[in-house]
Amino acid sequence: MTNFTHWTYHVDEQNIGWLELDVAGSSVNILRREVMAEWAEVMTHIAQDRTLAGLCFHSGKERGFVYGADIPEFDDLTSAEDVYELIEQADAILSAVEALPCPTVCGIDGVAAGGGLEIALAFDRIVVTGGAQTRLGFPEIHLGLMPGYGGTGRALRRIKADHVLDMVLSGRLLGAAEAASWGLVDTVIEDAGEGLVHLRSALKDSLSQPAVPDYQQTDAVVEQAVAQAEQTVLPRLKSHQTPAPFLICEHFRASKADWRALVKTERERFSEMLLGEASHHLRRVFMLNDMVRKTARGEARISHVHVIGAGTMGGDIAAVAAMSGFQVTLSDLDAAAITKAVGRAGKLFERRLKTSDKIQAAIARLTADPAGNGVSEADIIIEAVAERLEVKQAVFRAVEEAAPEGAILATNTSSIMIEDIASALQSPERLIGLHFFNPVPVLPLVEVIAGSKSDQEMIIRAMQFSGQLKKMPVKVRSVKGFLVNRALLPYLFKAIEHMADGEEADKIDQALTGFGMPMGPIELCDQIGLDVCFDVGQVLGMSQTASSVLHNKLSAGQLGRKSGSGFYNWDDKKAVRARADYPQDELDNLVSALLAPMVEKCRSAVAEGIVDSADEADIGCILGIGFPAFRGGPLGWADYPRG
Repeated sequence: MTNFTHWTYHVDEQNIGWLELDVAGSSVNILRREVMAEWAEVMTHIAQDRTLAGLCFHSGKERGFVYGADIPEFDDLTSAEDVYELIEQADAILSAVEALPCPTVCGIDGVAAGGGLEIALAFDRIVVTGGAQTRLGFPEIHLGLMPGYGGTGRALRRIKADHVLDMVLSGRLLGAAEAASWGLVDTVIEDAGEGLVHLRSALKDSLSQPAVPDYQQTDAVVEQAVAQAEQTVLPRLKSHQTPAPFLICEHFRASKADWRALVKTERERFSEMLLGEASHHLRRVFMLNDMVRKTARGEARISHVHVIGAGTMGGDIAAVAAMSGFQVTLSDLDAAAITKAVGRAGKLFERRLKTSDKIQAAIARLTADPAGNGVSEADIIIEAVAERLEVKQAVFRAVEEAAPEGAILATNTSSIMIEDIASALQSPERLIGLHFFNPVPVLPLVEVIAGSKSDQEMIIRAMQFSGQLKKMPVKVRSVKGFLVNRALLPYLFKAIEHMADGEEADKIDQALTGFGMPMGPIELCDQIGLDVCFDVGQVLGMSQTASSVLHNKLSAGQLGRKSGSGFYNWDDKKAVRARADYPQDELDNLVSALLAPMVEKCRSAVAEGIVDSADEADIGCILGIGFPAFRGGPLGWADYPRG
């Protein structure tokens, strides 16, 4: 038999075939086109062996089973014919596995996601290890897709219809125990064993087990499952924004309980999704997220974090750091503020960490430090005090004298230039910005701000530290507003200008939430506080129209949600709206007009070197502003070829 790059196959003395996948040059198994082409050759050889007593398949990797398709390769598919060719190749391979006259079994130790699970479902039986590392599912929905290698049909052959729809529409990965309870897998063993000895033994044993009968579906049950999904999942979505969930429901409704029909018709649905705009953007954003995570990899050489300022931001930064395994000291001139912050941290630990041991360990790592003694032992000192230049300068003058040599000095400023704060220091190169977003435990973005004199080693360590906090860092050059506020505020001010020209607040907000924004710009102004919007506008610049509107509101005591009225009246923390229906073309025109300044600011951020590329600008706005991922970020959306 020909030697292959990614596959190994041999037949043992009992005529059992052993097929192993170990993709060359990769730490995990990815179903690249060349990998599938090799498998097609291997299957041709296997299918010709009529003496075969059984076929056992497993991964040769230490990490995981198969992680699915190679996502960047999807960009090479530009027509339905290209997509069909890819899917038909996979279908021919999996159909050949199913057609073998001998029993077949697949062994999974680790992640079997997307195409990885679809492969496993073509085998007669599935054996998995029961450790926490084993996860199975169809995460394609997060890319605006559905399974394309027959996964919907083959899953319906094994488990209840509502479970299949749950997997496909949610994209969540199941643990071994849940997968077994559903009937998705047949056998769970404790671990794979050294050299896969336990897994290989279980695979061989499984060959002698009786075949698993197909799950007896009915058209009525499948229809009921689809109807339930339409009632619970689809009302939160819009088909023109994220078509995948709607097409998935149509797919199941058309084929009902006929799993073979589902396998055959997947290619049309998958192709429609793959070639659409939403999936294009979601696949790019997936890669951008991976890019950001890679910039945060590495050891930051930080064990002790000291936070100065126990307000909402400082207290939450301290809590997240303690929850992430760091020793944390928290100081503030107001001891009561520290007590309040520590209490709030305890509640966060209870929600997130679940077990009492982990909760108590996190509590033990967070120390109230009113005198600020932790500064002298810290590897990073994060300042989160009032947003006033002279206050921050005074803090860092004192910190610089007490901090160990090599400790990172970081400010959480949202608007003050790093150079202005650093001008008070003897060693300005030590200061960088770490701009967290509120609420810190929820929002993933951290803008890592590089001043003109900031030490690059400090920046790299700050990126790595952010990653250890499970945050997504984007490096930004120190300018007014950095990236996110620089892009966000002109968009908000443009919305205010449109209100001044007679547009209704609700119409503006409907246009942008219909586009996919989590909140309309007018409501967001009220949520932020009109006083804050005005103050930031004074720093970043705003039109005379927006300035006058905000000034008049503030003069009338209308600060937004916190005062009970702003652009909206607020009742029980909800904006009181006058709902109306508006022509879609008018809403679309509003979207284009209001997003234009955001797009322009992102373009200038790239051109001026504030961020390194359009990729950073887009992912920063997605993570920091809530720009819808299925739109691809301001620049991805603006530059997508339509019509």
